[in-house]
Amino acid sequence: MSVLRSIRLPIRRVPATALLVFGLGFALAGHARAQGTLSALQTDVDEIARRARPSVVSVFAARTETTPRSSSTSAGDPPRVKTRAGSGVAIEPDLVLTTASVVLQAERILIGTANGLNGEATVVGVDPVFNLALLRVPTLRLPPLVFAKGRAARVGDWMISLGTSYSAQPTQSLGNVAQRHREPGQWLLQLTNTVYPGNSGAAALNTRGELAALVQGELGSPDVVGGASERRAGGNSFAMPVETLRPAVESLKREGRVRHGYLGVTTLAASLESDREGGPPTPIGARVVGVISGGPAFQLGLKAGDLIVAYDGERVETPEQLARWVLATPPGRKVTLVWARHDIGYSGNIVLRESSDRVPQWLAGADPDPQADRPRRVAELDREMRRLSKELSRIKDQSGSPPR
Repeated sequence: MSVLRSIRLPIRRVPATALLVFGLGFALAGHARAQGTLSALQTDVDEIARRARPSVVSVFAARTETTPRSSSTSAGDPPRVKTRAGSGVAIEPDLVLTTASVVLQAERILIGTANGLNGEATVVGVDPVFNLALLRVPTLRLPPLVFAKGRAARVGDWMISLGTSYSAQPTQSLGNVAQRHREPGQWLLQLTNTVYPGNSGAAALNTRGELAALVQGELGSPDVVGGASERRAGGNSFAMPVETLRPAVESLKREGRVRHGYLGVTTLAASLESDREGGPPTPIGARVVGVISGGPAFQLGLKAGDLIVAYDGERVETPEQLARWVLATPPGRKVTLVWARHDIGYSGNIVLRESSDRVPQWLAGADPDPQADRPRRVAELDREMRRLSKELSRIKDQSGSPPR
């Protein structure tokens, strides 16, 4: 028999209470570590937000509206000033990036800073396709945020959104990337961050405090009626990531515009009737009704009556979808088109040209006449901007915790 096997060591029984205490202590230690991790996370988020907050501004864009005269009256209703509110991000000491939906057709734009300063801005460039606008504020010097470097944001990455509400109060939300959505010519991020009214143009920061995306905002009109909004904060938000944002911003800085692709077709919606009585029709593509002579589509051989069903690897369902994808694609890029003619499928590659329209007609909207009754309009806008400046100053003087 082995010596080791012949030795019997005394075995002590450990009381059950001791095991319970040990397990409880281990569990409490794990809970403490978890609490410490959450506390550290909150501390990091607050520190990132504190450093970046001076770079986030409020944007107020105003224009006057008049009611058209009717045949039965000699004059329309008195003009009123309509103000749209949003957020913005300083990318240079005197340059603010926001969304085009806030400033389109604005006649005067006011920027409000986190420390209560106000300044008028001018438009450097605007692009409604990517929903971006670049503003210059010569009277302010803002600390700029830097664009995120390295890899693109991935699903699960933490995001900190910083913006302002309709009443210029700071908003802050912590979330993550729930989905990366690709369309030809651009990417979009779906974030779990809360969207507050007025967050269109807010900053989405990564964990290093860099500008990783620009919040495109919530669905619905950002108009301010009566100086406040009763709309509540929403759930998921969509943001334009830096890989789409950076080249568009550089183009706005360089040329005041973003160059868009051009295919050279006019199309109408095509759909199939539902097999259920009263059911909605199913969109199946964009039906070609006209081909511009000499354009890319003409060179590819498209004809009236063809049904475009795919663009650059993505299924086409509506003409608006096709137009958006073409415009978002840079001129000079080769794309693949798939279409059907008499139930026969065709495909081909074509290089897009540059669109001659600075703003597509279907996105331009009704542009008020800037010269009509200009002295009165300027006076109305001046009064509105003075009111906004006083309102911003009053809000900054009030105490209270910002929405989180």
